[in-house]
Amino acid sequence: MRRRLAIASVVALAVAAFGFGVVLFIGGPATSPVAWTVAFAVALLALIGGVLTGVFGIILPVFGRVPRASEVAEAAAAGREGLARVLSATPTGARINGAYVYDADLVVDQTRVPAYRTRARIRVHRNDGTLRGGEIIAVVRVRDDAPTVAVTAGPARVAQDALVPQDAPPWVS
Repeated sequence: MRRRLAIASVVALAVAAFGFGVVLFIGGPATSPVAWTVAFAVALLALIGGVLTGVFGIILPVFGRVPRASEVAEAAAAGREGLARVLSATPTGARINGAYVYDADLVVDQTRVPAYRTRARIRVHRNDGTLRGGEIIAVVRVRDDAPTVAVTAGPARVAQDALVPQDAPPWVS
């Protein structure tokens, strides 16, 4: 998504530069009012679009990647559900649709691979409580070949005496 926003921003800024070049070539609204107005409007809209897509491309990582519901359901059906122990969690300050975003160090277990340690930007719904170190959360490993996880249930809905290791080696690809 971020790459697409960057490409859209560069294309829009190129169109804006071309449009402003046409405006300068025409010379002014007195020489050809219709052509100047059209070129100026296109250039201005492209400039606004380029700046907006650039800003969203820069800010997008603050919120993290959101796996689609179909990806989460597919991963759960494949048996990649499990639990994770939160070693540390730092709120980013971002909140999307009632979910708080955290940068968390996790030990993920019971997802059909040996326990592994990962750092992830995860979302926890406000109904599930706040995230602190030592909490147990229910997760699903989104892709089979990557450590990326999505939270399916926060600490308020998961038994805190679940067996999840305190430490594990990092994910090695």
